[in-house]
Amino acid sequence: MSGIIVRRFAERDTADVAAIFAHESVVEMTAQIPHRGPEFWGGFYRARDPDAVELVAEVDDRAVGHLGILTNRAPRRKHVASFGIGVHPDFQGRGVGKALIAELVNLADNWLNLLRVELSVASDNARAIALYEKFGFVVEGEARFDIFTAGSYASSLQMARLHPRHASQLGLDHVAVPTSGPAGISSSGMSSKDA
Repeated sequence: MSGIIVRRFAERDTADVAAIFAHESVVEMTAQIPHRGPEFWGGFYRARDPDAVELVAEVDDRAVGHLGILTNRAPRRKHVASFGIGVHPDFQGRGVGKALIAELVNLADNWLNLLRVELSVASDNARAIALYEKFGFVVEGEARFDIFTAGSYASSLQMARLHPRHASQLGLDHVAVPTSGPAGISSSGMSSKDA
C-alpha cells in the first residue's frame, strides 16, 4: 500500500487511535483491555514515560496505525526501550505495521542511542512475529500463561533486536539485519509538518 505517512502523534489523532484499539481483534493482541476511550489513549504513553516517542501511520489524513516507544530512565538501562503497536483491522496486512516498525528501527539506530529494543508478543500472533523477525528481532524466550485474553490464559514470546553495529562489536554474530527498508513508504518521522 502506498500513501502511508509515518509521523509524530498529535492531539488530533486521539480519536483515531482510540478507534484502532476499540476493536477486540486489536486489543486481544496487546496487554490492554477493551472499551478505553480517547481520554485514555490521548495520554497513555506520556503518563508512563514523559520522554516516550509516539508515532502514527496516516492514510488519507486518518491515523490507522499507532506505535509508542517507551525509553528507560534507569541509569544502567538507558540503552534499552520497549514498544507497543496497533493497526486498525481494515489496514492490517497492507504495510502499515511494516512502516511503523521501519521508523522504530530508524529512530532506535540513528536517533535514540538504543542498543536494545524489546517487546512481548502473543505467541499465536504469527503475522506480527514474522514482521518483527524481518526487522532483526529474535525470540529470546517464552512467558507461559502470562496474559489473560478473551477468557483464557495465553503465552507470549519475548523478542528483542540489538543495534546491528553494536551487536557486531559485542561479538554477537546471530543478529539479523534487514536487507532493505519498505518500498513505497514515506517515513517523515518528526517532520516540519508536525513541528
